[in-house]
Parts: sequence; structure tokens; C-alpha cells
Amino acid sequence: MARLLDFGFSGQIYPINPRATEIAGLKAYPNVREIPGPVDYAIFAVPASLVPPIMEDCAAKRVKAVHIFTAGFSETGSERGKALQMDIERIAREADIRVIGPNCMGVYYPAVGLTFSPGFPREPGPIAFVAQTGAGSSRLVGLASSRGLRFSKVISYGNAIDLDAPDFLDYLATDDETKFVASYIEGVKDGRYLLESVTKCAKAKPVVILKAGLTEGGSGAAASHTAALSGSAAVWDAFFKQTGAIAVESLEDIIDMAITFLNFSRPQGRRVGIVGRGGGLGVIATDVCEKAGLRVPPYTAETRGQLEKLIPEAGASVRNPVETALGLRAAASFYEEGLKIVCADPGIDFILTHVGVDVYGGYGPAMHDQLLEAAEVLIRLSK
Repeated sequence: MARLLDFGFSGQIYPINPRATEIAGLKAYPNVREIPGPVDYAIFAVPASLVPPIMEDCAAKRVKAVHIFTAGFSETGSERGKALQMDIERIAREADIRVIGPNCMGVYYPAVGLTFSPGFPREPGPIAFVAQTGAGSSRLVGLASSRGLRFSKVISYGNAIDLDAPDFLDYLATDDETKFVASYIEGVKDGRYLLESVTKCAKAKPVVILKAGLTEGGSGAAASHTAALSGSAAVWDAFFKQTGAIAVESLEDIIDMAITFLNFSRPQGRRVGIVGRGGGLGVIATDVCEKAGLRVPPYTAETRGQLEKLIPEAGASVRNPVETALGLRAAASFYEEGLKIVCADPGIDFILTHVGVDVYGGYGPAMHDQLLEAAEVLIRLSK
């Protein structure tokens, strides 16, 4: 509750505590039934044994949706935990209450001041993240925020006894506040619904999925984490091919994908031109591109001729990839002219360039300025 207040949530908040009359300056109520007005959304942060009776109160109050932060249900593997989860499933079904969780962090929606962490940015952005992991959700927001990215919604849904990844992805497909969708999935109950929702979403905007639990050990870990059934790697490979979603392997991959999709136009084809300092890096980039299904074709004779006039022979190559020994020590105008020549090649659909940011970044202010100049060149040529 303190997080909502600190974050600037503007809606009505009703604290529930049978032993308090006031919490954080707000009038407290002994139970949900005593709240004077309607309740749209209830957040449970109580022991697992208390969740079913409070769900009964929510049913009587006609609460529309609940987020159950509490853990201790089927993910424990215990008969008691399974029975408690079955109870809340039954109550929710009979009362038509939508449930996020249990065993999850819930919703981060900065535009309305809803958060599960006080340290999250208050500014909204175009990225949505749907995940079975709570800690992973917090980690992604932190990593992405450090790189200037912001979120429209983040939903941590845990055991998914009701609302599951397909429900959220189906909604995000038509959400105008979201331009890029990422998801972390351990398992899913309705494979057909997931296939349909991801296909729908991927037709409207980029969708990347971090599928966890593909190994024997990972599958066991997923079962103990959220009671999820993971599925085989072969099935998921086919899933990605059929839906158009992109498979990633880490939270860092999600961030890189978001930066790429949100800042660059869609390539017209698979033919890539590679330009940068260092022959070895160019070879590595070529391998990575071709393994990903891209092509690194030779430049035309005209392009090579223009590059030969521009780039000194020593330590350089004008084929594809282009290797220049000068790197950022060359003037920005030189760098820009070389990229313009490659951009004009009719056999190239888009450019991949590497400048050694990590290396040059430690050379002091002068080299830092050259890095900024190189970035400005790339921005101009990307428009």
C-alpha cells in the first residue's frame, strides 16, 4: 500500500486489517465486506490459509479482479497447497472474479500509478512485459531503465490459476500504449490459446519470448517455481516458426531486441552490409548474421571502387564486411562517407556497423566526443 501512495496512485485505496482503524493516514476496514464503495481490484498479501475466506468476502462484495501476491499453493507440491489453490479457483469461478496469481508480483502500470516496486520509473513507455517470474520482472525493469527504456505495463502472473499469458498477450495485441511485447513463459495450460494469442499479437507488433524450462533440469525447476508444465524444445521451436514470435535466451536479449525494434525501421530484405574496425570482428559478425538466416553478399564493383578511393589500403578490406584500420580515429565525415557508399549499394538491404565502443570509451574525453560524432552519423543515416 505504501508503494501505491508513494508512486502517486490516484484511485481510492481501502486498507484491510481487522486490528487497525487507520493505516498510512487512510481509514482501515476489518474486512472487504465493510468497504462502503465498490471495489475493482483487491491485492492479497496475507498467509496462504487466509486467502480462501478473503476470496469469499470478495465474492460477496462483487470484486471484479484480485491479485494474489501470496505464495504457498500448488507450486509447493504439498497436498495442502494444492487444496488451497483449488479452493480459490472454485470461489473465483463461481463469483466470476478474475485472478492474477497466486505467487506473483502483480501489475506495474506507471500511467495510472500502479506499481509493485517503489524504485520503478514513473514515466510510461512503449514496452510491455508479461512474465511468470516476479524477480525476473523487477530485474528486467531495472536493466531496461538503466538504458533509457520505459514500460507501458509489466504483469507478473505466477501460478496463473485464471489469467494466463495468452489472456494478457491477446489484450496487448490491441493496446495502443504498447509498441513492443516481451514475455517470460515457464509453461502454459492452453497451448492452442497461446498459439492464437501470440500469432495475433505478432501480426500487430514485435513479440519476443524467453521460454524457460526447456531442459530436464529447467523443467523441474519450473514445476517447483510456478507448478508449470514446460513442454519440449522441439514443440517450442515449431511454435516460434508458426506464430512469428522471436525466441530469446536472456533478459539482456529482450532489452537488445526492444532497442532495435523501437528505434529502427523494418529491413526490406535479408542482405546485410557490415562496416567496422577490425577484420576479426567482421568475420564474427558475418557468422552471426548468416546463422540467423541473413545474407552477407559481396558489394558491387562500383561500391568497391568508391570504397577503395576512400579507405587506405593498409589494414583494410572493401569487400563485405568492410574493414577499416582507422576506426574512430578517422574524421566523422570519413566514417559517414563510407557508410553512405555502402547504403547506396543496390544489393544491400540494411547496414550493421561496429565501432568498438567498449575499447574507445576508456580513452578519455576526445575519444568520447568521437563516439558521439559516430552516433550522430548513424542517426542521420538511419532516417
